[in-house]
Amino acid sequence: MLTHGVGPMRRYAIGALLLDLHRPERVIAELPGALLAPDEAERDGYVPNVVYSCGGLVHAGELWLPYGASDARVGFATAPVTALIAAMAEPAPPIGG
Repeated sequence: MLTHGVGPMRRYAIGALLLDLHRPERVIAELPGALLAPDEAERDGYVPNVVYSCGGLVHAGELWLPYGASDARVGFATAPVTALIAAMAEPAPPIGG
């Protein structure tokens, strides 16, 4: 599952989670950092310092991710699905749990 979140300095980035197929409310693993974050060329625009996507698709073992950057341009990113899953880690336990 692709996620979208904000970090320090209002930097909006795209992340990824791996959910249980039969219990999708259960997070199996998560990417510890951003999958995609704005680079120098993508920081200026109508809404600065933002990358966002409405989804991606998997084709031939690659994640294809169309994304918008700062409401000023559009890009595509790709990543091997096996490398993406290998980079994931178990989620941290919930606070208080």
